[in-house]
Amino acid sequence: MITLGLAAAAACLWWFHGQYTVSLQSPILVRTQWPLVIAERVSSEGAQEAQADQQGHGLSAWQQYACKKFGPDCRVALAIQRAENPKGKCEIYHYNSNGTLDWGYFQINTVHLLRPGLNLRDLLDCKANIDFAYQLYRERHGFTPWSTYNSGLYKKFIGR
Repeated sequence: MITLGLAAAAACLWWFHGQYTVSLQSPILVRTQWPLVIAERVSSEGAQEAQADQQGHGLSAWQQYACKKFGPDCRVALAIQRAENPKGKCEIYHYNSNGTLDWGYFQINTVHLLRPGLNLRDLLDCKANIDFAYQLYRERHGFTPWSTYNSGLYKKFIGR
């Protein structure tokens, strides 16, 4: 009976692993959060190319989520993310010479905090940061809001 139970558990884990990816995140941010992030695996061509750009390292759960949002432009989106935020941290910021700050996973600039309904907490939440990055991408019809795209710096993270 125990063997049958272990076999069933192993089959469930095998299925889960084939469908989802699991990454660790800090359990404490500005608020308490679950330390595991679970995201559906994306097996698109863009996701496969983005993973190849990482020299064999699998895509994290947040990268999988970003690939799902950005679709065919996943590879460029993740190259920009890595150029902006090489450690892939959610709760990170960068001071700019013009006095503004870039926050979170996709380094969203504080000028966007003037938008109704957007707050700093959203920019430090990985999912909300990726969602807003995708909103900027859609509004601007591309990646021009990111300086690493305009300068071409993101290209260093493609085909590494």
